[in-house]
Amino acid sequence: MKTALSVRARRQAITTILEARFSVSAFEQVRRENPEFWRSARNDMARGIYGEAMREKQALAAASDECLAAELLDIANRAPRG
Repeated sequence: MKTALSVRARRQAITTILEARFSVSAFEQVRRENPEFWRSARNDMARGIYGEAMREKQALAAASDECLAAELLDIANRAPRG
């Protein structure tokens, strides 16, 4: 029998998946440090990608623990090995 992920473990898994797919922390840094640029027309594409990442975050929040674990395993398997 598998143990369900804790809330903290799910949050960490979702963060890891979003970072691997979208590099969300880079978008959030620009959003915090340069809000004028973030809102500019020149940054429209980045805002769109960030919006997609936030929609994916909601989908991942509804995903099963098994789905999150499979995604994390896929990410680990794609990581370069040195």
